[in-house]
Amino acid sequence: MKTLLYKIKRYIIILYRVFKKTLIMIFSGEINQVKAFLYNFSDSYFIDNEVFKKNVKTIEKEIHISTSCIYDFPEVQIDLTRPPTINVLVPGFKFESISAGFFGVFQTAILFSSLRYHVRLVLFDTFDFNIKVAKQKIKNYPGLENLFDELEVDYIGERKEPLKVSKHDTSLATVWYSAYFAKKIQDTCDGSPFFYLIQDYETHFFPSSTNSILADDSYHLSYNAIFSTKTLQDYFLRNNIGDIANRKLQYIYYNNSCNSNLLPTYISFKNSFNKRKKHRLLFYSRPIVQRNMFELGVLCLIEAIKRGIFDEDNWEFDGAGLGGYSFHISEKSYLSQLPRMNLKEYMDNISEYDICLTLMASPHPSLVPFDLAGSGCIVVTNNFRNKYQQYFSDISNNIISKDPNLESILNGLEEAASKISNLEYRYKNAANMKYPKSWDETWSDEHRKWVDKLSKVSKERINL
Repeated sequence: MKTLLYKIKRYIIILYRVFKKTLIMIFSGEINQVKAFLYNFSDSYFIDNEVFKKNVKTIEKEIHISTSCIYDFPEVQIDLTRPPTINVLVPGFKFESISAGFFGVFQTAILFSSLRYHVRLVLFDTFDFNIKVAKQKIKNYPGLENLFDELEVDYIGERKEPLKVSKHDTSLATVWYSAYFAKKIQDTCDGSPFFYLIQDYETHFFPSSTNSILADDSYHLSYNAIFSTKTLQDYFLRNNIGDIANRKLQYIYYNNSCNSNLLPTYISFKNSFNKRKKHRLLFYSRPIVQRNMFELGVLCLIEAIKRGIFDEDNWEFDGAGLGGYSFHISEKSYLSQLPRMNLKEYMDNISEYDICLTLMASPHPSLVPFDLAGSGCIVVTNNFRNKYQQYFSDISNNIISKDPNLESILNGLEEAASKISNLEYRYKNAANMKYPKSWDETWSDEHRKWVDKLSKVSKERINL
């Protein structure tokens, strides 16, 4: 009864304050402010503040979910019948939105397996996973077709029972929050460092917050780092992230294989270009991923048309990426969002573009510049910290990198537009691109020796 009276009193006070503030704004003539205030009030107090009805268990569960369950991972138990295993910790995913980061995860798992380690994909997030469906859909991803047949797969998202490990297991963390699960596994086993596949500086994925601090703290754990690209590794070293230099952690970098699709001959490339009625631009459009700087990219396209960098009658504009949508970028021109594609479909399409605009507020270059540059496209991307034009020029002259502001990116687009008719230049740069175009090119003996030196897992292959 006391709880009910407290709630009634609380709501009366809230309604009184709202009524008072509304009257003040009305008499002040601030009608728009009244609308905004009431909208925000109704959203925050009557929707979000359902917290009044929640018990502590519900609140605790929701907070665990909001922090990726780093303090609420599944239980881990020693099983003496298990073979020594490298546990590759795979976060939740959908094939409709799977991206290059997962290709890096899966190909690293395949590398471990090729070295005769027993490898298990541990799908630890709670998400919709059906192994039969997954085996069918993965066939559309070149190089991964047999992934779920050749490796052990353990979906534990429903948490029906603990994760069973041997005393000598190790793990591969693949995203910041999985590093905490890797630590839990290693603490259950022998306490040795885990492998940490670092594909971006993920602290930057969040504003200053609980999650940004927790993400940054993951780099202070005990691990051996595998960095995706040299620029990312250099960023960690120069900024001593996770005290990596002082702790003398072991690390190595690799370049993810890109998914370029260069036509087999210059003649076929030239014929494809001449058949097009219009030039084509691809914008890597991911409004829900803030590091891809969607807003800046759109402003650049709108302004480029205004300034005549692109003649609207001779250009088509497409968007690609998660969460994108179609919209006008001028009175005549429309940015058409391409449907989500599997890897085969993506590779079939990217050789049809003349210019690609792809932005990334990260020390990681992303793979899109290499996918498109290696397919004969002129790519415009951006500088960031230690990632500059020289880095990209050493890989391909098809890539233009500018400072991430409106005028600089516009200069890059203008430079790109001036080069699109030089087909021989584009084709030659694509053919000579110094970046892996297959995972066989990615992995070297240096990587294999490094893994063997640091892995505590014996090479005992047992079929389960």
